Amino acid sequence: PERAGRGGGRRHRECLPFTMSVKNLSLKKEVMKAIACLEDYTTTANADSDMEVGSDAIKKSRGLAFVTSYTVGFFGGGTFAHGILIAKRPGTEQWGLPVAVSGGGATAMFGLGYREDITLYMLDTDEAVEATFGNHSLKVSLTTSLALGPVGRTLDGAAYINMDSKKTVGEGGAAGAEVSASRKMVGAHQYSYSKGVFFGAGVEISYYSTRDDDTRDFYGLNGPEIPEASLLTAKQILHGDAVQVDTSKFPEVEQLISAVQFAAGDGRPGSIKLRGSTWETDLNF
Repeated sequence: PERAGRGGGRRHRECLPFTMSVKNLSLKKEVMKAIACLEDYTTTANADSDMEVGSDAIKKSRGLAFVTSYTVGFFGGGTFAHGILIAKRPGTEQWGLPVAVSGGGATAMFGLGYREDITLYMLDTDEAVEATFGNHSLKVSLTTSLALGPVGRTLDGAAYINMDSKKTVGEGGAAGAEVSASRKMVGAHQYSYSKGVFFGAGVEISYYSTRDDDTRDFYGLNGPEIPEASLLTAKQILHGDAVQVDTSKFPEVEQLISAVQFAAGDGRPGSIKLRGSTWETDLNF
């Protein structure tokens, strides 16, 4: 897959950098930033001429992730990322609730400087949603990047591996008949605006996970009166399992879902073809 950074032109005030701190991990802030960034990628008036994503690509997606990542490099370095994931409920075309995601990792590269990427991931299958940000995922990528101030470009060839422990029960469900199931490794379409002062190339290994506590806190599903065994995971909330959330209490969530639906149905051809590809394969370990 390939990510294309901002090529100059319009000023994207909605996607200005966040200061990297805990306060920025508020799910409400993440949702509002996702709405603004979706407009930057899907509104002709806002998108750079080479960065407008067409409505058909959004319509075919099973999930969208909006992730802000920070990379610091000095002949090696590290990354930190946070954002949200929204996906269609399995077996339907209905968009579910957004959940919080975050991640981090290390880079082995010839690089120097600081870079911020604001990335839109378009996930074409339910398996891609699970493997990239659905719960516990590992990203392995080859990256080349150059950024100077608000102008930057990053090329990122990445594979995502779902690291959740998978078990299947053998014939008859007998004790001791559980066997390991294959994990999925997938690719994904992704686009990003890059900012900062950075140049470098190398290998990046990052770990991503949903943020259960932050997601439950936002929707009011945490509390001392709820037994720990009954607490919902972000993955369950994402899929709409076992809980009915009144979205009228969360206008920013309704606004995001409406923005996604509008972007998928307004008939724009877009100015670019899909960058990268969605593919998948099994890993038996």
